[in-house]
Amino acid sequence: MKNTKKILFTTENVSWGGSELLWTKTILEMVNQDCIISIYVNQKLHLPDWITILESEKQISIYRTPVSELSKLKRTLNKILPYKFRMIQKDKREEFILAFSPDLLVINQGFNFNGVDLMAFAHQSRINYVTISHAVNEGMWPDLNLRNKMFEGYSYSQKNYFVSQDNLEVTEAQLGFRLLNSEVVRNPFNVPFSIDLMFPQQDIYHLACVGRYNFYAKGQDVLLRVLAQEKWKQRNLIVNFYGEGNDIDNLKDLIQLYQIKKVIVHPHTKTVDIWKNNHGLLLSSRFEGLPLVIVESMLCKRMVIVTNVSGNQELVIDNETGFIAAAPRPEYVDEAMDRAWQVRENWQHIGEKARQEIIKSLPENPALVFADSLIAILNSKN
Repeated sequence: MKNTKKILFTTENVSWGGSELLWTKTILEMVNQDCIISIYVNQKLHLPDWITILESEKQISIYRTPVSELSKLKRTLNKILPYKFRMIQKDKREEFILAFSPDLLVINQGFNFNGVDLMAFAHQSRINYVTISHAVNEGMWPDLNLRNKMFEGYSYSQKNYFVSQDNLEVTEAQLGFRLLNSEVVRNPFNVPFSIDLMFPQQDIYHLACVGRYNFYAKGQDVLLRVLAQEKWKQRNLIVNFYGEGNDIDNLKDLIQLYQIKKVIVHPHTKTVDIWKNNHGLLLSSRFEGLPLVIVESMLCKRMVIVTNVSGNQELVIDNETGFIAAAPRPEYVDEAMDRAWQVRENWQHIGEKARQEIIKSLPENPALVFADSLIAILNSKN
């Protein structure tokens, strides 16, 4: 009798974002393989059509965890309490995982520590698992308890995937040992690999700041402090903000406070439409994984201005395919923007160079590459 392998995907995130693209797109690549695929997610997570269609066609199964049993007060306190003091409820996934008994469990996490308890459970239950980490914050160093959990969780994993080399190296620094069972993977992107966009022909220069409105991570406040300077107010430049998030009101308040007239806050906009109308990307992030928007803008032949955090600099050649600010501080972002502004007539050429470079280090189908890696692990477990 044929031994069909079972794989279970789960994510620690409760809202949709770029961190969910890799594992969901990978499922698309795996449905025709000889394996049983199931998903277990928080019921708050809105899954995309390409996943729910597979469920309706009975190619995969989707299970959703019930709403938190913690009171509203406890959930609110958890947002401000240190990790080790947070109140937790029993993880409903554990019973399901034991009953499903997967040959491989895929633990997707927004940071590099969210899934440590599930890793421990999987190890104790003798279930093979892999991890995917999408961001690392150098300002969020683990305490001894969390560090020990991370150490064990990563040590017992079949493979630990990170979206940037810097994220991997910072995690190793946090743990104090080499993660030899680790690999850097690329996320899927929201534009065709072969896209060929014309450079915008406009009298006014337009730069796009794309990302969720979360100042803690994305640092839009840093950028606005730069744009508040009189020299930028006088320049022939409009900065377009695209995104959504909890800091949208703070964003608008700062624009009003600094009396910045040459910015536009847009509603949700398709990725391709963003790059049809902007000459380049502008990011002032405080920490990242490796932003999809960098890859997408470079594929669309747009130059980038980014801060030197996490994986931002791994795909950008300073002064050739973009401009790297030394740190997410107004003075450094201003310096990088000034360098870019001085060669603004060359932005089209820099963008063309950006595309030439990005396609050298990017697989055309990252999800297929990741699927092949998972299948290899599955096939190695007899």
